[in-house]
Amino acid sequence: MSSFVKHQAPTKTSVKLAILLGIVWAALLAGIWFAYRGGAEQGGFLHFIARFHVLIVHLPIGLIFLVLIMEALGYFTAFAHLRPTIPFVLWLSFLSGIGATVVGYLLMTLEDYSGRAMNLHLYFGLAVVVFTLFALVFAVKGKRILSGFGTAVAAFATAASGHFGGAMVHEPDYLTEHAPAALKPALLIGLGTHAEEPAEGPAAGAGEAPVETPIGERLVYQDLVVPVLEKTCNECHNENKIKGKLRMDTYELLLAGAEGSDYPTVVPGKADESEMIVRVLLPHDDDEFMPPQGDPLQAAEVELLKLWINAGAKTDTTVAQLGSDPGIVAIATEVAAIHAGKEVETVAEVAAAPSVWDSLPEEEKTARMAEVNEAAEKYRFSVMPISAEDDRLRVNVINGAKDFGDDQLKMLEPVAERIVWLDLARSQVTDAGMKTVRLMRDLERLHLENTAVTSKGIAEIASLAKLEYVNLYGTKVDNGIFETFAKLPSLKKAYVWQTGVDPAEAKAFERSVNLEINTGVDLATPAPAAPAPQTPPAEKKPEPAKAAEPAKADAPKPAEKKAEVPKTDAPKPAAPAPANTPADAPKPAATPKPAETKPATPAPAAKPVEAAKPSEAKPTEAKPAAPAPAAKPAEAPKTETPKPAAPAPATPAAAPAPEKK
Repeated sequence: MSSFVKHQAPTKTSVKLAILLGIVWAALLAGIWFAYRGGAEQGGFLHFIARFHVLIVHLPIGLIFLVLIMEALGYFTAFAHLRPTIPFVLWLSFLSGIGATVVGYLLMTLEDYSGRAMNLHLYFGLAVVVFTLFALVFAVKGKRILSGFGTAVAAFATAASGHFGGAMVHEPDYLTEHAPAALKPALLIGLGTHAEEPAEGPAAGAGEAPVETPIGERLVYQDLVVPVLEKTCNECHNENKIKGKLRMDTYELLLAGAEGSDYPTVVPGKADESEMIVRVLLPHDDDEFMPPQGDPLQAAEVELLKLWINAGAKTDTTVAQLGSDPGIVAIATEVAAIHAGKEVETVAEVAAAPSVWDSLPEEEKTARMAEVNEAAEKYRFSVMPISAEDDRLRVNVINGAKDFGDDQLKMLEPVAERIVWLDLARSQVTDAGMKTVRLMRDLERLHLENTAVTSKGIAEIASLAKLEYVNLYGTKVDNGIFETFAKLPSLKKAYVWQTGVDPAEAKAFERSVNLEINTGVDLATPAPAAPAPQTPPAEKKPEPAKAAEPAKADAPKPAEKKAEVPKTDAPKPAAPAPANTPADAPKPAATPKPAETKPATPAPAAKPVEAAKPSEAKPTEAKPAAPAPAAKPAEAPKTETPKPAAPAPATPAAAPAPEKK
């Protein structure tokens, strides 16, 4: 016995159900539009469901193409058994299509997507559901040709919707990048190619390598701002995908801002009030942080955008017109290197960037020099070339130091890049003036003696990569200058006399870098070295003094010493001892040396002692039998050996000191 599945003829109920579901689908879309027509607030359970669109959308795509394959194979007898299952697969395609479009429309509304690619993706997605319903109805009714036609159109709409969806997520030319040239026009139908807009300019010469424009002459918007926007902003704010009703792919639309927003994207002259800057500076975990995906803007890119906006946010502004601060050139150079795939690794590379002064026309240079010379005449400071061969400038304010302050220093800004020697000694310059000094990118020598500059002001000049010499004598700097010195690669000599700098710390830092730091303490270094030898003789002096006490008991023996004194000290009184001894009071340190020489003299002195023994022979003869007195003379030489040292502290001992001199 066998069982068979009976295929009953389709009923009108199936057709009515399909049409009813189509009406419900249209009502859902209308309800979403009506509910969020005034704007949608992100978050919540519906937003969570909406993001499943990327998962659900792939189901109807596979099923519709499966139906198309089954329709084609059904014309062959070998695959005729597939035809009865086509309505069932169409039902699955229709239901999954309804789910994908409803969730997708909800996502588009909640996240405020719009744009050409977005609109085409939406329209073709809706067409998929409509033509799938068309194919289902005729498949249920057995209209094979009409069902096949509806399936084919639904498959085409599916492919088109996927294509425009890819163009919305990726770049418009994502599919055409490696396509044959003959197919590119067809694949780009309906899409805007904003990536082709920046192709204007002199650098686009046919077949010729573009000549690199000096950094000072580059247009800030076209050459630096546009690459920043293309990399991080235009992916979601372009002609094909307008998120938040904001387009940033053209200058006009960038300044126009988001449609209906109370916060302008760019406020010329006010970077802090521009929404674009506010968003990129938010914490990375903030929902409003931009860009929400991918790498955030680097610090140099953010600073460049702020500089451009504060300068008026114009399309014809050059880097040179942003200001003469070397930091501006460094930022522009770094941003250009980022977009060229390079890295600015050292300060020297930034310092090697082309000078803004060199990019100025001759008329502008002449006008700036005239302005500075007029100020020099008024405030009595000098501005002159380094030499006849070198037209760079040397500034000295010695003649007008009492009236030269931060305001007068600011008058040098028009020619700041030309100044290599700057002498501000004894002027009224403070830390505020160092903001002007840091503009002198080629500065080599800096004098700040006896000014009110502190370590905080010195920190302002950390970008002066060519600074070789700095004099801070008599200023209020402290050990904090070492952090700045470490950032100055060319610095070779620094004077910090009479400052708050710790000499020990200065020496320690000096050994760690190739830098000479003069603290002024080196001049007094011999004085502390002298007390070291003074301490030992001070300890030795009391010892001979004690030995001098028994010397009083031996009255005849000093007489012998008197004979010794003239031998060594006869010339000594002739020396101007009284005149020198007061001035050389600390010099008694030399006394231990003569004391050391006197122990050597007893050896020859032994001979006169023998001569003295005959004179003393008479008393010794009176005591011949007593062996004890014979031992006493042995003790006497023991006392005699320290006794020669006793005269050292005595008054004649002052004579050896001048002799040392």
